[in-house]
Amino acid sequence: MEPHPPADPLSAAYGAQDDWAPPGSADEGLHAGPSRAARREARAGLYVHVPFCARRCSYCDFSTGALSAHALERYLRAMALEIDRRAPPAAALEFTSVFFGGGTPSALPARAFRGLWNRVRAAFAVVPGAEITLEANPESVRPALLDAWREAGVNRLSLGVQSLHDDELRGLGRLHHAARPGAAVALARRHGFRRLSLDLMFGFPGHTEERWSATLRRALELDPEHISAYCLIPEPGTPLGDRVLEGTLALPSPAAQADMYATLTATLGRAGYACYETSNFARPGAEARHNLVYWLVRPYLALGPAAHGFVNGDRYGNHYALSRWATALERGLSPEAERETQTPARRATEVMMLGLRLGRGLDSRDHPGRVWAELLERYGRALEGGVRARRLVRTRHGFAIPMRLRFVADDILAWIEARARDVQVDRCGGGSLTLSPCPSLHSPVG
Repeated sequence: MEPHPPADPLSAAYGAQDDWAPPGSADEGLHAGPSRAARREARAGLYVHVPFCARRCSYCDFSTGALSAHALERYLRAMALEIDRRAPPAAALEFTSVFFGGGTPSALPARAFRGLWNRVRAAFAVVPGAEITLEANPESVRPALLDAWREAGVNRLSLGVQSLHDDELRGLGRLHHAARPGAAVALARRHGFRRLSLDLMFGFPGHTEERWSATLRRALELDPEHISAYCLIPEPGTPLGDRVLEGTLALPSPAAQADMYATLTATLGRAGYACYETSNFARPGAEARHNLVYWLVRPYLALGPAAHGFVNGDRYGNHYALSRWATALERGLSPEAERETQTPARRATEVMMLGLRLGRGLDSRDHPGRVWAELLERYGRALEGGVRARRLVRTRHGFAIPMRLRFVADDILAWIEARARDVQVDRCGGGSLTLSPCPSLHSPVG
């Protein structure tokens, strides 16, 4: 059994010193992050969904649509109503991060963004120095918007780059060309932004190892503090996803996808970016605090259509469509399509599944003693079995997936869940894992 962690895993003493594993030890390569300081600073998050895009990408199934004056006005009115509705239950929360996601938040005119941010800031307690992130498409980054974002306190931009090849961008339905991300980064730097993240994509139809390596080299030339890289998940109902699922387009083979992920981790590792979560890489200190809130199962409030939140032990999900979400609020009704109270069993599952995605893995010090006890009661035997089967390694304070198996994290999580339910899924002991293509690596954002 692990010793109980401190009563408050966010106390000052918690971040006093990191215990990085020395070279040659059993834990070598595991403690790539997130650092204890970053985990301590990720206490509660506020997510704001902006459901507008100039054009929907061919792979996208998020809640988003065309921006018009009427749609924007209705969205802002409904957001004001939801903010008023959500503020009282969240009165005790002090938010250490705010994330404007979408859709394309950078599609909002400067005046609309300022008005939305002023309402959010007036209604909720955002701590001084909080991480304030805004997602932006490279083609929408302009001086007037950068000034508005900076004046509002945005201190981190996440740029949706996806590829740095023009033909690949066209195939993915992106509006920008390959040179535009570099121009956007340079412009953001001139306007004072010191924390930039790039979103990249791999494993889509026609993608090759050579082209992926070239995209990574060009991305590193832009010198961001953070890089997220996701393997394409073909979603039904999207143009690209339907063509893949119908068989008219083919994804790279599972082995090729795994090779691309290995290239990703090796290339970024040599450049000084730690793989602190399965698909997220950062320079020291540049981990995304907001995403850590999700992965560490800490509270987060979510606003807007399709947004999902976790407050006061309850998880909720808003109506997907802008019209249905707004109509409910206009009628004085809840905008939620679903709500679930977290049980100890559900909490243990979430802690296991999300924690094992972190480079450091499951760490007893990240959770109150009762939560860690629940985890061990439900999964302790399965986790120890994972160590014996070489799917996991034992660390000083818990368990982790070794780097060589990070790409098949979903297989390992399913194996642990099955073992916890006493389902025999592995008759080969420490044998090889089945390689499944492109596990879903996205953060649990609305």
